[in-house]
Amino acid sequence: MLSKKKLEIGAEVEALCNKCKGATIHVIVAIKSEEMVRVMCKACSSLHRFHPPDGKLMKKMVKLKKAKKAKLTPQARETRKWTKLLQQADPEKAVVYSMSKAYVENDLIQHDKFGLGIVVKILDQRKISVVFEEGLKNMVQNMN
Repeated sequence: MLSKKKLEIGAEVEALCNKCKGATIHVIVAIKSEEMVRVMCKACSSLHRFHPPDGKLMKKMVKLKKAKKAKLTPQARETRKWTKLLQQADPEKAVVYSMSKAYVENDLIQHDKFGLGIVVKILDQRKISVVFEEGLKNMVQNMN
């Protein structure tokens, strides 16, 4: 690609951006001895040395980008799940939790200690899994 175009300041080239961590379109800012020395990224406006869009540096940047992706803790996952389920439910229809009642999936319950929760799974005739804001709890049902 570079050999076909004449190198001149202001021309656009594809290069690796240190800040964006990927190949983006850059503008040539400085040329020395028929080689690009500095470029400016059009996406983030950072100035840096020219790095070709392929090669070892690209692989290193991809690894860095993947490594920085934050993983959710189990607690955060449960909170996210609770929030998503709660958006689909009507809090007005919540029933007060009682061990003697029977529940089905997606029932909305109000617990004295844990607050608003949604039944996500019937484990067996006497146990249910309920997701609350603070996490997943196994609860008793049908106790006579």
